[in-house]
Amino acid sequence: MSSCRSFALFSRLGSVGQIYNGDEPHRFQLTLEPALRQTFPFSYPPSYLFPIWPLSFLSYGAAYLVWDGVTLALFLWSVFGTRVRAMLFWFVLPAATTMITLIQGQNGLLTSALVVGGTRVMRAQPVLGGVLLGLATIKPRLGILVQLALLAAGYWRTLADACVTAISLVIASGAICGWALWVEWVDGLSSHAAYLDVSVGNYLKPGIMANLVLFGVAAPAAHAIQGCVGLVVAAIVFLCFWRGATDPSIAALQAGTFLAMPYVFRYDMPMLANAILLMARDRRGSGETVNVIEAVVLFLGLMAPAITTVTTRFFYVSGLSLPLLFGLAVWWRLRPLTDRRSRT
Repeated sequence: MSSCRSFALFSRLGSVGQIYNGDEPHRFQLTLEPALRQTFPFSYPPSYLFPIWPLSFLSYGAAYLVWDGVTLALFLWSVFGTRVRAMLFWFVLPAATTMITLIQGQNGLLTSALVVGGTRVMRAQPVLGGVLLGLATIKPRLGILVQLALLAAGYWRTLADACVTAISLVIASGAICGWALWVEWVDGLSSHAAYLDVSVGNYLKPGIMANLVLFGVAAPAAHAIQGCVGLVVAAIVFLCFWRGATDPSIAALQAGTFLAMPYVFRYDMPMLANAILLMARDRRGSGETVNVIEAVVLFLGLMAPAITTVTTRFFYVSGLSLPLLFGLAVWWRLRPLTDRRSRT
């Protein structure tokens, strides 16, 4: 939260053109927090300045409370709509990913709200779904599989509205902040990836690539494996949505996002709680019971972020839980097709 507010304040005070110059924002952050030692570069596209801009008018404490309150409310709406069931509410609110994001004041609840809300309403309200998914481009890597899923399922109106919304964000931010910022952001993508590789500990990144490096795999090989995993996950998500945008398909999309992303953090992952809820709802709707192995996979997917936050000794738990959860969602989605073929 402190870094987001500082970037918003830095931009409002007339220095927006220097926001991708890491030295200038860092010097400004030191005036706000002299004890700061770590550098926090601004890695988001210029459109990300829109949601954080109001924070520049608030004190740090007020900004923290407002940000957490608003993004939590949006996330709960994205999961439940206007009808919140008490039992499920107390499942989502204390979920490890929800609490981690609230404590750190990060943007995971906001970005998850946009993706979860968009995929929840797109079947009944394709325009609203497209707008929400388009707004999710403030953190582009979280939507890495969304466009592919919409294409596979034939949700053309939602896909079109998502593209229009994303383009509108680019035009609006370019007109207000200057088009050079978009060029600087694109040019800086590779250097920011290098920053994440070198300056951010792999214990903080629960994805496949970071886990491989922690197990001793050379970084180039880990990057190559991550690329292959991303392609496989994309193909599987495409197949799931080709068969229909059901709850297990959406759960596979939301869990698979974190398998396909090369850089992922625990605070990015509140939507995992929603993926688990979708899977439980599908199983209940089918009248089938969850067996012991499936229950363990769901429990591990829910608790892994908490385990890896408490101790780094079991860093591999998240790296293991993500493919298991994704695999279970895909199995539940595609198994009926397999069963029908086996009976013919």
